[in-house]
Amino acid sequence: MKTREKLLLKAEILFSERGFYGTSINDVAAELTISKQGLLHHFPSKEKLYAAVLESAVTHLVENLKPNIEHELAPREQLLNLLNVLAAPDKRTHRVILLLMRELLDNKERSEHAHQWFLKPVLDHLEGLVKASQKQGHFQEIKPLAFIYQLLGAVQYFLISEPTLKKLYSAKTFKTLKKQHLLELERLITSAY
Repeated sequence: MKTREKLLLKAEILFSERGFYGTSINDVAAELTISKQGLLHHFPSKEKLYAAVLESAVTHLVENLKPNIEHELAPREQLLNLLNVLAAPDKRTHRVILLLMRELLDNKERSEHAHQWFLKPVLDHLEGLVKASQKQGHFQEIKPLAFIYQLLGAVQYFLISEPTLKKLYSAKTFKTLKKQHLLELERLITSAY
């Protein structure tokens, strides 16, 4: 793995755990045992590093979702498949989801100066699935973007709550809850269809 890739991966881990404001250039450099100047050679500022991490994270998320997006399935089935991928993510996808959640929470001050919104293409595609289905006479009673955001919010909230839920409930109860949560989200899609 190249130095730049190692920097992005380590920074992604730290930013997803601590957020933008809780992670410094020194933190990332120290994790890789390189100098701050060595890191700044690749990324001239914390903001540039963070933007590269977000771009890499969203690229990973889109690549993970692509097999479900490109199938010749009806929009409803695509939404159900995407929901399953997001609700039961692999380790990196889980981290990316947490990173994007932190970005939404941390971004108040930076949003006025942002030049690129890495999550927007994902939201646009998901909204497009609902709109395509509406043209076929489905999902008539919903507002597409609000509906997508509700689904994503529910998935993200459950994922960030997992550590706490695992402490509150037995392993068996948590496993049941996780399964029921996904079923409820699937029911939401199916009932809105």
